[in-house]
Amino acid sequence: MPRMNLDKRKILEAAGALANELSVKKLSLNALAARLGIKPPSLYNHVESLDRLRRDLMAYGWETLGDEISDALIGVSGDEAIRRACNVIYDYAARNPGVFEAMAYYNSDDGEGDSPADRLSAIVYRLCSARDVSEAQAVHVLRVFRSYVEGFALLAKHRSFSRDVPVRESFDLGVEFLIAGIHRLEDAHRAQPENGAGKPPEGSGNHA
Repeated sequence: MPRMNLDKRKILEAAGALANELSVKKLSLNALAARLGIKPPSLYNHVESLDRLRRDLMAYGWETLGDEISDALIGVSGDEAIRRACNVIYDYAARNPGVFEAMAYYNSDDGEGDSPADRLSAIVYRLCSARDVSEAQAVHVLRVFRSYVEGFALLAKHRSFSRDVPVRESFDLGVEFLIAGIHRLEDAHRAQPENGAGKPPEGSGNHA
């Protein structure tokens, strides 16, 4: 029988710690069992397979990151909310390199329902709903937001930036470019005649 003091959350926390130390590609069930202080066969009482573990780790990462972003945005709005959301993601990736790499390669087309990344999508859509940005443009904002923040964090993780200029300064500058782009979308949308296009619904599940 499974150990009573071992639950899925504890397993994922241990798997996340190992992925951060070794990389998600080097994560193994034997190493996880050793970290948990159990024999590998006992781990199968809780874990279906290594592939399933990695996919659960992806979902765990999106869940914990979503919680951190939500907490950071309490009482914050406007451009500062976008800055905080971007910085929370960057900091999370720096602290959890293995988990974040798993999250970045999540495949939402697995037939198992909504993507865990929808939590982040909903947050971005809420930020857009507070701005004068059309629903169609909000989808573009989400794609650019994820491409920039997640892509930059992964490049930084792999130490792809070699020049002697602080990487975080480059990231912050890019966030300001993103905010400036959103303001341009707002200006363009206001300049158009009213066509009935609404803003993105709050909490939209479309992860683009």
